[in-house]
Amino acid sequence: MKVYNGFAELLRDIDKLPVTGWIFVGRQIDIESESSIKVASYFIPETELEAIEFENTQRTFIECPTLLDVVSVLDERLTPQSLSDYIAGVIFYRENDDFLE
Repeated sequence: MKVYNGFAELLRDIDKLPVTGWIFVGRQIDIESESSIKVASYFIPETELEAIEFENTQRTFIECPTLLDVVSVLDERLTPQSLSDYIAGVIFYRENDDFLE
């Protein structure tokens, strides 16, 4: 398993994320809150057994390829994006099943 402490750390390794699979967070994390997302720990299973364990003990946050897509859509903007912009993009996607453009 790979653990990222905070959303900024997760974004720094965006190119190292698996091409499939979910990113998990603790069940207590409010995945609609920017402040919670900013400081959460993110868990990425590296085996099928870890994925099954996380499905039973953690909360799904977003799929790895979807996060890559959210980031790439925001990176197409003419102005540089902040950490808050990326978090807002994830929240928007989770709520609307669409990208924040």
